Amino acid sequence: MDNNESRTETKILEAAFNIFILFGYHGTTLQKIAKKAGVNKSAIHYYFRSKDRIYIKIVKKVLVDILSETIISNNKKFEQHKLFLITELHTNRKLFIIALKELFLHDWEKKLIDIKEWLS
Repeated sequence: MDNNESRTETKILEAAFNIFILFGYHGTTLQKIAKKAGVNKSAIHYYFRSKDRIYIKIVKKVLVDILSETIISNNKKFEQHKLFLITELHTNRKLFIIALKELFLHDWEKKLIDIKEWLS
């Protein structure tokens, strides 16, 4: 993947993260993500295939950041990640657990416990 493709993918993920925080999974559309990222909807299909695939990528990034404690020094990012996790655990728990199961096949329950501990 060249640098331009990598930037486009990153723009889409950042836009999707912000849209998911604002509207939740069910209120998020690929059109909203495309508009926020400044790309056309076909670019989203090219890189991710579906809203579910973007969602799983975002869950993974948030968990990697949180569990590796790489965002603690960035208060705004920390609060955004925390808000995303709280929202997903309370309003979209079923899909969030499906994403955890896909990302952490054998230890998803431990990851869920780690997340809950981190949030408390």
